Amino acid sequence: MFFISMAFKSLLVRHRQYRTLFAVCTFGVCIMLTLVMVSGGMLAALADKAREYYGGDLQFMSGSDNNFSLSPDLTAKLQKYLPDDVKIFERFDYDGRTSELYFNGESSRLKIIKGVDFAAEKPLFSKFTFSEGSAAVVVPAGITGRNGIIISKPIAAKLGVHAGDTVTLYLRTIHGSNNVITLFVSGIFQDSSLFGRYTSYMDIQALRTVTGYASDYVNRLSFYYPGAGPSVRAVKVLQKNLEKEFNMFPLPENKYSYFAHMNDPQYKKPLYALVTLDANRSELKMMVSALTGIIRLVTILLVTIIAVGIGSTYRVIVLRRSDETGTFRAIGMKVSGVIMLFVTEAFLLLAGSFFLGTIASFIITKIVSFFNLSFIPAFDLFLTAGHLVSLFSFINFAELAAVVFAVTLGAVLITIKTLGRENPAYAISAAE
Repeated sequence: MFFISMAFKSLLVRHRQYRTLFAVCTFGVCIMLTLVMVSGGMLAALADKAREYYGGDLQFMSGSDNNFSLSPDLTAKLQKYLPDDVKIFERFDYDGRTSELYFNGESSRLKIIKGVDFAAEKPLFSKFTFSEGSAAVVVPAGITGRNGIIISKPIAAKLGVHAGDTVTLYLRTIHGSNNVITLFVSGIFQDSSLFGRYTSYMDIQALRTVTGYASDYVNRLSFYYPGAGPSVRAVKVLQKNLEKEFNMFPLPENKYSYFAHMNDPQYKKPLYALVTLDANRSELKMMVSALTGIIRLVTILLVTIIAVGIGSTYRVIVLRRSDETGTFRAIGMKVSGVIMLFVTEAFLLLAGSFFLGTIASFIITKIVSFFNLSFIPAFDLFLTAGHLVSLFSFINFAELAAVVFAVTLGAVLITIKTLGRENPAYAISAAE
């Protein structure tokens, strides 16, 4: 407590000497924390959109040409290897590049049509951001079956369609002929990213019927983990367990490596694969790595600036306070005590900077989150409901604080470690 009390009084008395340094430290901490929280929110938004697009955290595939018909007992066989709260969703991903949506003379092409069971996947679709309607399909009178569809806001804007309208879907069947179906637009979701812009979701049974596939046909089984997704270790354990009952392809880092070997004679048929989100979105790994790398580079740069700034400033401060340190030595204070006094000052300076910098970073991220940035092309991939939402992680905060304090206090310690060795009489006379 002695050193803390002395250091605190010293900072108050000499506040003019430290205010510039304090401002620089506060600014650096604010920028670092803001970048870490914003980037965390961006990556979380990306992960959420991937889960929505792929139907969960893992996908189970099989067969040749990336297709398989679901056997009645397959879901039960898979469920016994999964935690009780994990849900298995049947999905039918259909190539929509030869299909078109029509409404009042306007048309729009699609990239992919996803056949889903809206009722079963209610927990997943509840995370969608809808500008109109919802995923709850309530088909009006005059339309047979469960012919509901949800489309993206850019597609809806192009067609001039709103929730509650009916559209016509024109597509090519499995037999090569053309077919049409009338669909009820139950919802319009807000997503202009590559995951959502040209993607539509419709009832899986309706998609099977209009495309001519069997009534039990699926080409994806998605494993949805409520809350946090499975760890890397949990995925590897699941893979090993599945290998006991299924002819499994080695856990792929990229789903295309599995696609390339589905018809390879060296593998028995059917060939199953467990595909993670990272393997599904491997084309985005470079983007994520680049974003993470930039954040780390900026953080390292700011930590270096803070450490060098405080270290250099303390070199000057120590020289100006040689009379004080000489007096402390003359009255019996040990070298370690003098060094501890200056290190404690630096610690309190950093602690105050971290406190103010943290408050400032929360204010900045809150202000930034008010702006709708969905107008930026392709940036919606990192947005939540069109906004840049930050994510605070206590672990990341603690790691950043530990690095800043360790590096900065280390630099201060190196700077002042020789001051205590100076002869007390010489220090006092030099000050005079």
